Amino acid sequence: MAAWVWLAALLYGGQAAVLPPPWADIRRNPCAAHPRGWLMLYWPSDGKCYTIYTKGHPCPDTQELSPGKWGGRTIAECKCPPGTAQLPHTTTCHKLFEKGPCRTGEYFAPVEESFNKRGERQGMCVRPQQCADETLLYWPADGRCYYRLSQGPCYSGDVLDIGDDGLANCTCATDGPNHWPTDGGCYAHYTRGPCEKGKLFLPGPKCGCETHLPHYNNATGGCYELDTVGPCPKGHIFSISEVTPLGSHAECRCKSFHARAADGACYRLYTRGPCGQDEMISRGGRCTKVPCARGRLYVPERRRCYRPGTAEPCPLGEVVAFDFEARPALDGLSHNGVCACGNGPCAKKDIESCISHRGKAVYGGACHILHTQGPCPDGAWLVREASGNVKCQCRPGLLPPDCKDITVISINS
Repeated sequence: MAAWVWLAALLYGGQAAVLPPPWADIRRNPCAAHPRGWLMLYWPSDGKCYTIYTKGHPCPDTQELSPGKWGGRTIAECKCPPGTAQLPHTTTCHKLFEKGPCRTGEYFAPVEESFNKRGERQGMCVRPQQCADETLLYWPADGRCYYRLSQGPCYSGDVLDIGDDGLANCTCATDGPNHWPTDGGCYAHYTRGPCEKGKLFLPGPKCGCETHLPHYNNATGGCYELDTVGPCPKGHIFSISEVTPLGSHAECRCKSFHARAADGACYRLYTRGPCGQDEMISRGGRCTKVPCARGRLYVPERRRCYRPGTAEPCPLGEVVAFDFEARPALDGLSHNGVCACGNGPCAKKDIESCISHRGKAVYGGACHILHTQGPCPDGAWLVREASGNVKCQCRPGLLPPDCKDITVISINS
């Protein structure tokens, strides 16, 4: 939903009233006088009006017509659609987090700074980060590592594996060990997959349950996927609890940051749980009175209440914030206060990650992507010399005075 439509729905309580976009004003957009002109933009080169957010003419084939600003006027611009980006000095848009225009083993990554500063969605070719070992694959879209041949970030019916492009792909090979001919999908072994409750998708492939598996539950006589609810009651997770030379065993345990109450269920700490009005469940499963006034959060490490946004109990650069891991719809309102990143030194982890990434560099306490404008003046971009120096350099095809002279801005960053 477009931003102005969403805003209108919010202001009018979800009714049908819709606020017009800025380019519906005839003073800003000559096309606004035409029938349905609020959906069109004026293209000066031929003096015609074109529908917004359509690909192709008058834009390049892969770009779409979008509204932009020039002073106080609304103008037509050609931009890459969401989910795509272009290489600098090109007009072809490629899907992000895929091979695109890159070499085998590289993926096309977004350059956020370029979109923020110049209105373009630019991308660059980078190599995936290394995971802990070869059993894991890096998924660029969320920056996480997942086990090979697991479902990972894929939709049900696909598994994660290395593709012909040298990158992690969601795929389903009909001749592979994870294929289930009945529905044509692929599933990770030892998960429920296409099987009925109490059975697992086993090598073969087949649906079954074997008593020697750690997934076996004596109480129900069934097998369940590890680290899921499985056969457990609310607030529990079915996970490995015992490892012996004879094998492993899973059982129902309270989820992390949960406590078992008198009713046998587990509830997230510092939510109401099974407790009375103005009470919360604390460690040990006890119901205690909420110690904080309205608008304050409880910080367990200090056993005190603080207003959100205050810095006092937190490390430098962090502030008190709501516990965003709590799910109000399932857990209820959380009174737990956590220290979250505000600014400044809190970004230390990001800086450390930046230093280890060969496509990035640190300047002024912030991380920048090489071969983008970053902190450089107009006409220049950020490069790293063979010596390790990071500097601003004129972009290819530009020379002073069209861009400023080369300036070293960081040494061995």
